Amino acid sequence: MTELPTSDIRPASPELALVPGRSCDGCTLCCKLMGIEEIGKARGAWCPDCDKSRGCKIYDSRPEACRTFHCGYLRIPHLDEHWKPSKARFLINFESAANRIVVHADPDRPEAWKRAPYLAQIKHWSHKMLLEGGYVLVWSGPEATIVLPWGDKPLGRVREEQYILQVKTGGVPDFIVVEPDDPRAHRGH
Repeated sequence: MTELPTSDIRPASPELALVPGRSCDGCTLCCKLMGIEEIGKARGAWCPDCDKSRGCKIYDSRPEACRTFHCGYLRIPHLDEHWKPSKARFLINFESAANRIVVHADPDRPEAWKRAPYLAQIKHWSHKMLLEGGYVLVWSGPEATIVLPWGDKPLGRVREEQYILQVKTGGVPDFIVVEPDDPRAHRGH
């Protein structure tokens, strides 16, 4: 396995460069895995405007979040066909505001990201992200798990309005979930 640096996950600019020759053809998994606030679609549930075999039924008028989203497979040249969401059963992206790599796992196959060849790469990213002050998060529907090099930390159900914070416990990174009115939620934001 070629270990990819975390810089390969992060978009170089807001104008995302897509890998030539790659497309969404045959894949609609983002229509299930991503939450879309504009239309009240929950994470892990199929969009009512998605035809699983053909794609978006409202493509020309789809929400802005859908227009601007491109999964890691479409943006990262070093990821091979195994990483196409329709095959992997999860998708990856980078959330710059939170400095985190996010794995959005299909709730029907929540352990798919733990298989080879994915797990070793995700653990590598986890190690690198911790060194860079970030982290790797896995969503499976509303369930969140932090991926750590030494083991995973399940956070349980996390609501959209809650914050996941990285804290230090005895010099070791730890993660907590706080409510929006918690003063810690807004430090550094």
